[in-house]
Amino acid sequence: MRRLLAVLVVLLIAAAFVAGYWPQREGRLRAEQEAAEARRQLAEARAELARAEARDRRGRLFGRLLALEDAVASGDFGEAQALSTPFFDGVRDEATREADAAVRTSLDAILMRRDTVTAGLARDDGSVGEVLVPIERELRRALGYSLPALPSPTGPAPAEAAP
Repeated sequence: MRRLLAVLVVLLIAAAFVAGYWPQREGRLRAEQEAAEARRQLAEARAELARAEARDRRGRLFGRLLALEDAVASGDFGEAQALSTPFFDGVRDEATREADAAVRTSLDAILMRRDTVTAGLARDDGSVGEVLVPIERELRRALGYSLPALPSPTGPAPAEAAP
């Protein structure tokens, strides 16, 4: 009888332990799954934020380029020189930050035209505006914008005469 009572007490203690342990274990597992999902969402949000910040920086560069183009178009070469340096410095900084090879290639192509633009602005050469066109295209490419077709170097095709 004592033995049966001892076994019964042990079984009751084991049942009480399982009854208290199981809900705690389930709650812990659920919390671990929720934490893992939250970490995944956080990493995803951080990556999206980094992409948005990079796009924002490139957008500001595009704004600087447009201001530079406006200064050249209006013939204000002093202002254009003042705008040129921060624009190209910003492009260089962005190229060193960028992880995407295609974007970095576009930014490097822009930097390759820096000396041509700087020399043209120093000479007050209005044709520097033509050098800015491919820079704008490369920056549009870096921003992911669709690129308009380049105009034909010979101009529009002549209208055909009707017979």
